[in-house]
Amino acid sequence: MDISRQDTYLDSVLGAIGNTPLVELSRITRGIDGRILAKLEYLNPGFSKKDRIALQMIEEAEADGLLKPGQTVVELTSGNTGTGLSIVCAVKGYPFVAVMSKGNSTERARMMKAFGAEVVLIDQLPDSTSG
Repeated sequence: MDISRQDTYLDSVLGAIGNTPLVELSRITRGIDGRILAKLEYLNPGFSKKDRIALQMIEEAEADGLLKPGQTVVELTSGNTGTGLSIVCAVKGYPFVAVMSKGNSTERARMMKAFGAEVVLIDQLPDSTSG
């Protein structure tokens, strides 16, 4: 097994977003032409590809002048995007409010709170599906 190692350090956790490894699934393609590569998005800081979206949204809002220091970011989320936003906002110093249905993942809500987000839980509509 060949594992390359970089002797570099990231300035912040934001540098880890999107820099997830590709792994070749060589046993699947054994004996045939072609390669299959898997992108390990679960190795993002928030364990989801949604971390990329969160970073992009905040950086674009900053660049366009729509988000300024001290302003609060509010997102209706079912979990993954909110987790990514809670990480990005914590690093960049923006207060973050995640609005979630009570039927969504309590683990994601706890994770967002651990990153400093305020989590507002709202009731689901009657007869709606949880999640």
